[in-house]
Amino acid sequence: MLRLVYIYYGTLLPGWSTLRAFGQAQRHFIVLWLKYWVIYALLQALGVLTDFLLGGLSGYTGLKLILSIGLWFSAPYSTNHLFNFLDEYAMGIFGPVVEGGIRWHGEVNRNICRNFLQSPLGAVVVPKDVDEQAREPQINNHLLKKELSNLMAQIGRDKADHRHQHERPMRRYSARYSEAAELDVLNQNPNVIEYLSQRSGDHQ
Repeated sequence: MLRLVYIYYGTLLPGWSTLRAFGQAQRHFIVLWLKYWVIYALLQALGVLTDFLLGGLSGYTGLKLILSIGLWFSAPYSTNHLFNFLDEYAMGIFGPVVEGGIRWHGEVNRNICRNFLQSPLGAVVVPKDVDEQAREPQINNHLLKKELSNLMAQIGRDKADHRHQHERPMRRYSARYSEAAELDVLNQNPNVIEYLSQRSGDHQ
């Protein structure tokens, strides 16, 4: 029962309030609830240690519940004060230690992942060719050449169709232009008409 109370008041309600602050773009409350989640994570980590060391004491569970209720119903302003206190007094001392721990943790994680991928079990879970495909995309050269040849053939057909469409009007125009030019020549030179008529009569 207490576990459900902790989940509801410590996680679900603050989570809903954080989402609402983000949805309504309330910058002031967004900063406050982010500070809440930092304090929440620190208290959860500290709670694991205190549960192990002080869990056997009779008044420990009641005291923890009272402190949690006071923190929940005064959040996010109470956690804002705690965050500012830690930021002002504790981060100068513990900040370098925390940063060193984060770097060490990241290096350990990288080594574990590297050793796992190099182990036989890692080869079964993540095959080598899949890992290489994830790191570098594979290109099908045959398919690429085929697609390029199809594209070049399509471009050639489009150019030929375009050229034929332009040649047809030019042919019509050139034929009409030559006929008009012959008529102009004949109209300007009536002697030519007489000469041609005389030649046709002689042939007959």
